[in-house]
Amino acid sequence: MFNHHINIGNTQYDFKEIFNDFFASQLLFARRILKNNINSEDIVQEVFLKLWKAEPVFPNEISFKAYLYLSTRNHCIDFLRKKKLMFSNIEIAGNIEEEANEVLKEEAFRLLDKAILELPPQSRRVIQYAMEGLSIQETAVKLSVSVNTVKTLKSRAYKILRDSFGEIFLILLSPFF
Repeated sequence: MFNHHINIGNTQYDFKEIFNDFFASQLLFARRILKNNINSEDIVQEVFLKLWKAEPVFPNEISFKAYLYLSTRNHCIDFLRKKKLMFSNIEIAGNIEEEANEVLKEEAFRLLDKAILELPPQSRRVIQYAMEGLSIQETAVKLSVSVNTVKTLKSRAYKILRDSFGEIFLILLSPFF
């Protein structure tokens, strides 16, 4: 068995690793659009086969994920058009846009959650408690530290997240604060 690689940024990933990491999310995305498990699996397999054959080079992870989601979406649209479903093209496009937005939100939260897990332990707990709705005072009591310590830890965590995500992280965290 020969190794096939996908280049994302300056890193070369084994195709099998990419397939294992992203097949499930693409399958879920296709299922939301098509409402059909078998056809969704076929479409996602086609997307990965196309990726395998094309051997594209991606400048970063965001462009790679955009390629995957857009490819899956486009294959779903083609499938729906070929089957001549009772939906107009406008309805199909509207449904797909809603589904795409939902999946992109989920992906953003997944990345945020991953970044939070990489924070230093106390900063991570402060952010997690804040996301659970605990006040600064309640967090201080739970961690057995002063209110000022919680404020400092929260500030440092925000700086780390801001450095990772830019200002977009505030939008992601806004439902929790």
